[in-house]
Amino acid sequence: MKVSAAVASTLVKAALRASFKLPSRLPIPLTLLRSAMEGGAALFRVHPDVSIEAATLAGVSVEYITPLQADRVLLHFHGGAFFAGSANTHRALGSEIAVRAQSKVVMVNYRRAPEYAYPAAMIDGLACYQALLDAGWLPSQISFGGDSGGCAIILSMAQALRDRSQALPAALLMISPYVDITLSLPSVTQMAGRDPMVTAHALRRGGDSYRGDISASDPRVSPLFGSLRNLPPMLVQAGSEEILLDDARRLARYASEAGVEAQCHIYPGMWHNFQMFSAFIEDANLALDEIAAFIRSH
Repeated sequence: MKVSAAVASTLVKAALRASFKLPSRLPIPLTLLRSAMEGGAALFRVHPDVSIEAATLAGVSVEYITPLQADRVLLHFHGGAFFAGSANTHRALGSEIAVRAQSKVVMVNYRRAPEYAYPAAMIDGLACYQALLDAGWLPSQISFGGDSGGCAIILSMAQALRDRSQALPAALLMISPYVDITLSLPSVTQMAGRDPMVTAHALRRGGDSYRGDISASDPRVSPLFGSLRNLPPMLVQAGSEEILLDDARRLARYASEAGVEAQCHIYPGMWHNFQMFSAFIEDANLALDEIAAFIRSH
């Protein structure tokens, strides 16, 4: 019997509260939380129409996710509040984007906190981008993608490239962006009870380990506070029930005010990184299709 959309959503939210949200509130070492997230990767199936290749790009560990046809590349930075996540945890998500957008996805295993603070992850990302250019990809064929904390990394990368007058990618994909590590926006507290997945406690621990000695309000680590002028077109997606809802709204608003083409789609009843649950949630499939159309249109 087919499960209704409402029932599927309720079941997934309940599972997330028990397996993800509850442990993230406990004083568990970040490295153990990281391991737990890796264990959960087995729940997500990789699309059958891709090839997977572990590789090294500019000295950085990456994973190439290649569909049957690809004429562009998405350089993607996984979420995990800067301390968790990997190509392993985000392989299935990358495979869905790859097939739908007909784009090779390069999932970057950037250096994570607490072992490596800012700017290690950004340096890894810029090196990978330059390596793609050196390999013959044009900036117009490359997009940057990120989810959660990965959005802060790609936004910082784009700002750095712009400030250095270097070639920018074609577009920026922002899934449930965590781009203000001060966690001072209203939804962080307003949505704390409704968010089935993410806690401010876990985000703060990750953000603090990422920023090192830099103030949380410094635009280098909270790029929402930096200039957004002259950046590539941007697609922002978030769920209406996540504590980072205002990060998404504020990012899109600031970008538009800075003259950047910015689309923002808030999916009702959805949560942080809901796009990863496309096997169960129809709205996740709609969001992935929107992502694919955005990548191909730029």
